[in-house]
Amino acid sequence: MRHTFSFIEFGARKKLRWKGRIFFYLLVIILILAGFFLVFHNIYAGAIWPRVKVGNIDLAGLKPCQARVLLEIAIQDLERKGLSFYARTSLGEKRVAVQPTLISLSDPDLSRQIISFDIAGTLEKAYSVGRKGSIFQRLLDWIGAFKEDKIVDLDLKIDREELKKILRENFIDLEKPTQNAGIKVSERGELTLTSEEYGFALDYEAGIARAEDNLQALDASEVRILVFEDVPEIKVEECGQILSQTQYLIAQAPFILKSENKSWELTRAGIGEWLHFTKIRGEVKLAFNEVKIISYLAEIASQIDILPLDAKFRMENNRVVEFEPSREGSVLNKEKSVSRIAQSILAYEEGKTKEIELVVERVQPENPIENINDLGIKELIGRGVSNFQGSPKNRRYNIKIGAQKLHGILIVPDEEFSLVKAIGEITKEEGFLPELVIKGDRTIPEFGGGLCQIGTTAFRVALDAGLPITARTPHSYRVVYYEPAGMDATIYRPKPDFKFINDTGKHILFQTKIEGDELIFEFYGTSDGRVVEITQPKIFNITSPPPARFIETDQLAPGEKKRIEIAHKGADTEFTQTVTFPNGTRREEVWKSHYKAWPEVWLVGKEEELQNEN
Repeated sequence: MRHTFSFIEFGARKKLRWKGRIFFYLLVIILILAGFFLVFHNIYAGAIWPRVKVGNIDLAGLKPCQARVLLEIAIQDLERKGLSFYARTSLGEKRVAVQPTLISLSDPDLSRQIISFDIAGTLEKAYSVGRKGSIFQRLLDWIGAFKEDKIVDLDLKIDREELKKILRENFIDLEKPTQNAGIKVSERGELTLTSEEYGFALDYEAGIARAEDNLQALDASEVRILVFEDVPEIKVEECGQILSQTQYLIAQAPFILKSENKSWELTRAGIGEWLHFTKIRGEVKLAFNEVKIISYLAEIASQIDILPLDAKFRMENNRVVEFEPSREGSVLNKEKSVSRIAQSILAYEEGKTKEIELVVERVQPENPIENINDLGIKELIGRGVSNFQGSPKNRRYNIKIGAQKLHGILIVPDEEFSLVKAIGEITKEEGFLPELVIKGDRTIPEFGGGLCQIGTTAFRVALDAGLPITARTPHSYRVVYYEPAGMDATIYRPKPDFKFINDTGKHILFQTKIEGDELIFEFYGTSDGRVVEITQPKIFNITSPPPARFIETDQLAPGEKKRIEIAHKGADTEFTQTVTFPNGTRREEVWKSHYKAWPEVWLVGKEEELQNEN
């Protein structure tokens, strides 16, 4: 028994010794790894970890300020080259270079970025690799740092809708629209079937996606936009069954549209313009083209619509000297009228009336106030001023139109005021004049020049009144009209917008005026005793402009140059607004703006291409 016991005891001790050795070795390995980990962290303290890349740029071992320089150089190169797109169809081929920033030939309000890069956000992600998460996660990241590259996405924003619009405007000549089988009606009411036509279109969405992938890789390679066949949905052989119905409805014309004592006749040819074929659950049906009917109704709406009027005031010497009461309006509801027209004609049976009553609705004014009692329009509570000296003729005119649209508006208590909504549609019909904007290889007229003068002045009056501002976007680069830098706001329909809330408890009267080269906005209301203090903007991080940018155009003689934009230094700015209320509470807000450095921009006449002689 004693020998057996000794053997067991010996085995147990041996087992314990092996466990101890294993534990010791593990402890040594852990200590060695911890030592390497600490040394590694000491080496890369304040620097980006190894094998971290943004696109094709290796940022390993660089401090964020050093990495910023590399990224800025790469992005400036991308911005200089722009995005190059190529398409080829049976109608021809074309290359178009789209600049990340749209350039206006005369008005900086229309110069805006459609592609923007966030270098600070990108660097933050690159620097945070291995520095976030649990200890275990960091250890895994550390081990992974020796195995494979860590590609950090470049933070960028693309206005995809605007870019798609630019591509379509530039490549439209290479597309052939598909035509479904349809009908054509002569002035005498004769009906004929038109055959379908196969077409082809360009896949802009896929092209933009490939361009975004290239940008992520900091790659300026040309993107080919692919072509896809657009097959007609409806063919002639499918339309025979409803041809008789179509002929019957056309023969019943004219139909009469009515609104009170006004009427409009729909002829056979007119109805024929609206009718088309559609396919529902595989079966061809007769339908109306709603877009064409709405276009027609828009023309006659001017004879029907009576726009509502809000109550308006005119102030002189801080007193209301003129009051215009509100007025109810009536507006043609085009969508409901379209539905009524289509249903009435498609369901027409012999003997029924051919008169169709349009849908006209009463519209109440937003401020249906019939007197000035208790509105609180007592005193000046805010004033904002900006200077537009040197503005071209069209810009000055648009500023005047925009200011007129705001003059006399009443802002009710607790309302969130939208400047874009208050100005309304920015079109020729509303009195605005266009400016030219370079979009790809084309120079296209666009409305909205001068309206950032409106946005900037509105920002300043809302600041001075101490109102809570809920939406404000600074310009991409410094503009002389909006100095001092940092106190500007850009607007563009539908966005960006400028918004604020009337938290005074009383109505605010919006007054506008132009004195020489100064645009002046004033808010009248009831002061609640709040005190507003605004510091002067601080300007820092000033950066030099990048190299000049040259844009080819066919509007100048070959080789001729014309400067359309001067260079601007980049900068960051900030100022503080402090609002102190009578009860002692304070609201403090720091307003920060970043302005990118802006190059000189030149138009250069395209050189004539040499033709090969065979």
